[in-house]
Amino acid sequence: MKTDTIDKQNEQKRNWVTHPTKRNLLIIVTMWFVGNSLLILSTTDLFTESFFNKKYIIIYAMMIMSTWTTFKVIRNYSKTRETIEQT
Repeated sequence: MKTDTIDKQNEQKRNWVTHPTKRNLLIIVTMWFVGNSLLILSTTDLFTESFFNKKYIIIYAMMIMSTWTTFKVIRNYSKTRETIEQT
């Protein structure tokens, strides 16, 4: 009886970050690329000023965090794909 409850809890914890599908991966990577590109374009005024200024630290942090999350999703997708191929 207890194992059924634990299995149900583990199934509920599965989400698009921990077990992404190919569609989820494509959406996240596309959003990451478009979002970071727009951030770069907006901070540099279409490449008329330098991107490396201290006033853009918040933008740098946003880009780093989105990149980190994107790599986590890619890593989880590859892990999930490997486990599916092994079974």
